[in-house]
Amino acid sequence: MLPRTLLLLALLLAMAAAPVAAADTKSEAMPDWHYTLRPGDTLIGVSARFLARPAEWPRLQRHNRITQPRRLIPGSALLIPLDWMRQQPAPATVMAVRGQVRVMHPDSTERALQADEKLLAGTVLTTAANSSATLRFADGSVLVLQPGARLALDTVSVYAGGGMVDTRLRLQHGRVEIGANPARARGSRLQVITPSAVAAVRGTRFRVGADASATREETLEGRVGLVASGRQVTVPEGQGSLAELGKPPRPPVTLLPAPDASALPARVETLPMRFKLPEQPGAVSWLGQIAEDAQFEKLVLEDTATAPQLSFADLPDGRYALRVRAADAQGLQGRDAIHAFELDARPFAPLLTAPGTRVRHARPDLQWSTVVGASAYQVEVARDAAFADKVLAEGTSDTRLIPTKELQPGGYHWRVASIEAADQGPYSPARPFTYDPLPGAPEINLAAPVFANNALTLTLPPPPAGLHYELVLARDAERTQIIWQGSSSDGRLQASPVEPANCYLAARLVEADGTAGPYATRMIEAPPPSPWGLLLLLLPLLAI
Repeated sequence: MLPRTLLLLALLLAMAAAPVAAADTKSEAMPDWHYTLRPGDTLIGVSARFLARPAEWPRLQRHNRITQPRRLIPGSALLIPLDWMRQQPAPATVMAVRGQVRVMHPDSTERALQADEKLLAGTVLTTAANSSATLRFADGSVLVLQPGARLALDTVSVYAGGGMVDTRLRLQHGRVEIGANPARARGSRLQVITPSAVAAVRGTRFRVGADASATREETLEGRVGLVASGRQVTVPEGQGSLAELGKPPRPPVTLLPAPDASALPARVETLPMRFKLPEQPGAVSWLGQIAEDAQFEKLVLEDTATAPQLSFADLPDGRYALRVRAADAQGLQGRDAIHAFELDARPFAPLLTAPGTRVRHARPDLQWSTVVGASAYQVEVARDAAFADKVLAEGTSDTRLIPTKELQPGGYHWRVASIEAADQGPYSPARPFTYDPLPGAPEINLAAPVFANNALTLTLPPPPAGLHYELVLARDAERTQIIWQGSSSDGRLQASPVEPANCYLAARLVEADGTAGPYATRMIEAPPPSPWGLLLLLLPLLAI
């Protein structure tokens, strides 16, 4: 008696120590397949065709409560539990591959995944950053393996009789998005097993994310059963649940609504691409994905951010779809917003290098960087930032342009686009500048110079506010033989020592920062000698 008691105790301890995850994978009760009997069918014959163990036909008889197995009625239904049925491999098909995706086949050979491959049970897929793979299963279910994920195909099979598919996937880390059993075929099932939970579905669209510590499930359509630590919660459409390792799933919560993408640009002309979203209550992070197709089966780029602005690096010019969603404090990702846009960034716009924000000449020297591959450039100057009031629109093969017409004083904006062959790229970000003319040449011809006491004095009109005069007296008009030079803030000049002799006065207006206008030059003639001086020299002669 005692040995039997010890044996029973050991058996109970072994059952208690069994992994919970293993029990979780079987927690979903399997339905019956309804087989319609045909003339000539027998239990032995049906069992031979469909059961994994044909000899268990008496068990099938008891399950259907058949009292006369030799008198089966054609057209009636025979219920066959799916767990009893024979299965055969139903490989998954690779519909699309983007980026770096590695596949390890059941024979442990590893290589890059290719489109149109057939994947059997035991295959393991790994995606790198900004990479994805799309799989289609026998019942039409479609799975998109997201960037940075690892997925094993535990079971990919179809039950004898066709139509019913058994798909069991093991998501080791990362995220998947699944549209399961779109035809709603009775009997098909799909399970996603993670380190901390199991998500079981029969016809729905949902997302699963897993890491070493938790599983997150978000139901987009239908219902999903999430099992962890022996407990199951049903997650209805529009809700999600978090299952931490070793804990039952949390009660489902409503997913965040889709972000408002109405203000996002339909045309993007610069790289990196930046998309700014409005703030969203309850959101702590944002995920953005770019795909080549509206179904997002060909993901090409992904970005996550803790602020509502997403940034993406380089892509070829073309049409794309952007998918954005916000995540809450549990890490559950909300509803998607889809935004179609066109990228047209090539040929790249040049970098504007000169002038700065203040221009002093009526024909400014506009300069920009060279763009590799560009054969020409289109230059525009306008009075407004929208370039509705253009004053210049001209092409050139050089990297600089001086307008042929003088600008009027005031504010302007300018931009440049590259041209490669016959394709003009986007314009550079516009740069503003203000044309503030240099001070004009002063009027100095009306001032009357006076030579007296070995000095020259004269008075010019007072300079405009903020300006002063710079003055030069020279023996020549080119100012190479300078007699005197100085400055005046009120227009008065007193130069000494200066002998009465013909000379040139040059004056210009100068701003406080030293910017000077052009010189105005006039000749100053020395006064003729006084006749009284000659008479004084003759007085001694008159006295003789």
